[in-house]
This record gives sequence, structure tokens and C-alpha cells, in this order.
Amino acid sequence: MKLEYSADADALYLYFGRRRRSYRTEEIGWEPCLTLVDYGRDGTPIGVEIVGTQEGIDVSGLPKAREIATFLETHGFRVLALRS
Repeated sequence: MKLEYSADADALYLYFGRRRRSYRTEEIGWEPCLTLVDYGRDGTPIGVEIVGTQEGIDVSGLPKAREIATFLETHGFRVLALRS
């Protein structure tokens, strides 16, 4: 997993593996932050964009949610929710 973060935009992007072109984007939620998942042509999730991270990040409903939560916490982001 690779992380890119823009403090000016308060936005981050997590890449799952190598960078690939997004074929489809799905909006997961708006509260407390805008969360979008990009999928490759084969339907595999290739990355996640999260805008508005200051209030914390809800990873519920994301593919690889537990792995994402651990990764974000390791990099100093506040994770608000993670369903079992």
C-alpha cells in the first residue's frame, strides 16, 4: 500500500499495489469525509481517495478496511470506525 497526502486539500490517496488506470469509481460516503474507491477494469479495488481527513476517517464499507485502518493509524491518521 502506498499513501499520498495533500495537507492543502486535506486529501489522501491509498494505492493498493502498483498504480493502474481507474475504470470505475464508487462513492462510499460523505460523513465525516468524502470517500471514493477506484476499481480496475477487472473489478479489483486499486485505490481509495479520502477528502476531509481532519475529523477522522471512517473505513467502514471499504475493501481491505482492517488493513487500511492499521496503515492509516501507523501514519498518524485518526480512524473513527471499523466494523467487524
